[in-house]
Amino acid sequence: MVRWCPKIDCGEHMRAQNADALQVVCPKCSTKVCFKCRDEWHGELSCEEAMKKQLQGWAEENKDNVSFCPMCRTKIEKNKGCNHMTCYFCNFEFCWACGGSASSSEGHFSGKGCGVKMMDETVKPGDGKPLEEEKEPKLVTPCCFAAT
Repeated sequence: MVRWCPKIDCGEHMRAQNADALQVVCPKCSTKVCFKCRDEWHGELSCEEAMKKQLQGWAEENKDNVSFCPMCRTKIEKNKGCNHMTCYFCNFEFCWACGGSASSSEGHFSGKGCGVKMMDETVKPGDGKPLEEEKEPKLVTPCCFAAT
């Protein structure tokens, strides 16, 4: 229910009334923030559309390396390494290709997941086949960190 102000020199926190909140306002600098993506308020645009507009050019050139955490929607860039991602913000372990839960105990990269290999660096978001049924995510000790 708490979000931090994205303004560089502010650092203040905001508390939403409930989990359905769309926008929160910083009490220190009055910056409006999207509750979902934690970025400055983007109005009627979806978080994905706002990110694309904000990072126009760079994001288009790097679209295979930029995505969102499937759990908390934090922006993530993958610039190298394995497809077993762990969100730095919420610690959700997921597959870069399909977005499905991929904690080590679930065996996602051992034949029980979307079919993408853990060390295939050519994979981009959406490359994994959709999983038929997704298990409840488990928050465990991270193995790899995704940059936010």
